Amino acid sequence: MSSNRNAILAVSFTEISHLDQTSTSFSTLSTNTQQPSTSTVSGQTPDSTVSGQTSGSTITGQTTQSTTGTTPKKCDEMPAIDEETARHIAVLPTDLPESEKVSFQPTSSTGVSFPSDETTPTITVNFGKPAEVQSVVLPRDKTPNANVEQFEVTFYSTDGQKINPQPVKSTVSPSTDTKTPASLNPQDIPSDKPVSRLDIKVLSTTDDQSPKGVILDIKACTESISSKSYLLSHIKQFE
Repeated sequence: MSSNRNAILAVSFTEISHLDQTSTSFSTLSTNTQQPSTSTVSGQTPDSTVSGQTSGSTITGQTTQSTTGTTPKKCDEMPAIDEETARHIAVLPTDLPESEKVSFQPTSSTGVSFPSDETTPTITVNFGKPAEVQSVVLPRDKTPNANVEQFEVTFYSTDGQKINPQPVKSTVSPSTDTKTPASLNPQDIPSDKPVSRLDIKVLSTTDDQSPKGVILDIKACTESISSKSYLLSHIKQFE
């Protein structure tokens, strides 16, 4: 008798442990046999089903809400122009020495100024590793005499082909407002495609002179956030 009782207790303990492992913080399986009126996995009551469309949510329902809720942040954005990238920038029609190119970095206090006869230079940025570009801005309030009024950008994929057949034009920076820089509209940027290179051509300046104090404030993804990670982060909030 004693050995049989111990065996029964061992089985019961195993069953309870199994239920605890498969239950969630939203609803537990162990209560289903005692409270048939609450939500169950099989959806035995009219108020809750496996799809979990009602407030009496089930395990499946909570998973649906986690994946179809507010759209998470796509990635961690970081400045794309560091010293190494700046040194590999190419400029047309006349290239610049690397010692000057480092001033294209958004942290530069001087920026890059072009000769008086080069009013519409093209700045080519080559990424060492393809990146998903999220924004392109040419600030006017960070460096002395910064004067870029408008520019256009052509994006290139990893195979060297143009992503946008026609260059994307930026907004126009008002000549009297240095706090409103020329920038690309987010909807015009192929932010979901890896970019290996982009060409930035200055179209005009606020004083009709050659570009001065040019710095490149380009933000790109460093690492995408997977849907799986997003789901797990939301589940942990309820643990």
